[in-house]
Amino acid sequence: MYLKKKAVAALKVKNVLLCIISIFMIFAGGYYIVGEFVYYIDDPQTAWEAVDMKFSIVLVCIGLAALLYVIVSARNLGNAAFYSSYFEGDLDGVVACGDLAKVVGKSEAAVSRQLSFYRYFYMHGFELKNDGKGLYAELGSKTCLCECRSCGAHIEKKIYFTGECPYCHSSDLHAKLLSGEHFYGVSNDVGSGAGNPDYYRSGTMTAKAVLYLLLVVLGTSVIAIMTMFTISQIANYFDEEYQRKILFDPSKHLSSYELIKKDIMDVIVFAVTIIVVLLPAVVMRWKKTLALFAARSWSSYFASVRTPFITEGRLPQVTAGKTSLPRMRRAIRNRYLRNCTLEVHDGELMVALAKKTVKDRCLSCGAPLTGVTDENSRCSYCGNLIMGVLEKK
Repeated sequence: MYLKKKAVAALKVKNVLLCIISIFMIFAGGYYIVGEFVYYIDDPQTAWEAVDMKFSIVLVCIGLAALLYVIVSARNLGNAAFYSSYFEGDLDGVVACGDLAKVVGKSEAAVSRQLSFYRYFYMHGFELKNDGKGLYAELGSKTCLCECRSCGAHIEKKIYFTGECPYCHSSDLHAKLLSGEHFYGVSNDVGSGAGNPDYYRSGTMTAKAVLYLLLVVLGTSVIAIMTMFTISQIANYFDEEYQRKILFDPSKHLSSYELIKKDIMDVIVFAVTIIVVLLPAVVMRWKKTLALFAARSWSSYFASVRTPFITEGRLPQVTAGKTSLPRMRRAIRNRYLRNCTLEVHDGELMVALAKKTVKDRCLSCGAPLTGVTDENSRCSYCGNLIMGVLEKK
């Protein structure tokens, strides 16, 4: 709702294509540069004056710049999606940058800079203001009503955040919101997640875990093969008997030991280039695999909790020696966990459980809603009044 979906989708496609092109440019240019200098190891001036040397250097520089841009752009897109999701779950219409800083683990100044930038390229529907106490994001015009599903009581927003109805003490609470021409409901239904870890897990978690492991194994295997191949070629570089066989082999067309050594070195450079390119990708994919396993542990823990909110102090460690909060942020950011989010209430950071946002659907019958313009709109299927009693902001 606060994300420019079409622009974000186009930017994601652009990043994928640019990433492929930049990696090819770095590989092709880097291989040529290193290969030339290795081939003319005794005469670097000749290597420097090679026909395509300057072009290859420019190619590598452009590729590195493009890859850096892709990394920064992908991170910004992820941050924008996280902020948008957080705004959708807010009921007050005002989000302090200081609270967001606690949630994302950044400084307030960094959050302010990001939001100032994102509202022009990735996000919309909010304005940044300063009330003298600090910068805050004022969300688009919004009306809101909080209810208890158990007894139907209308409750204050602050009570909603405590996760318990003051009348029947139920935690089955929800909020109805209008923003622009969209209606959406934010529910807090702990019962759905009780004893059900899958409720908090991404639906593709298992598939991703299998895919990531396969990619890690495949990448590691290629690196291992290239490493052993490189070692064998280094041995051949110093093996005179092997070089003598090559010299007298008419199919090789190598007429001197110097040419043979340069040919071996060229192969070594090619293998090492593959290792250098693959190693960072394998390491990054392995980190994501570990994050998936951590998310599985979190989901199992959440399924055992019967309260709608968990304070930061109650979060257990998933892995010995690793702090819980950074892992939690990564799991939520990468969407390995669902129906939960980090929030700040009364200055305290906590995890909200079983929290779902249902957009443009009637909360009574689940029918799709279109053209909702004000609080007096009714569902065309069941006739339910969308908002009922409300508080205007």
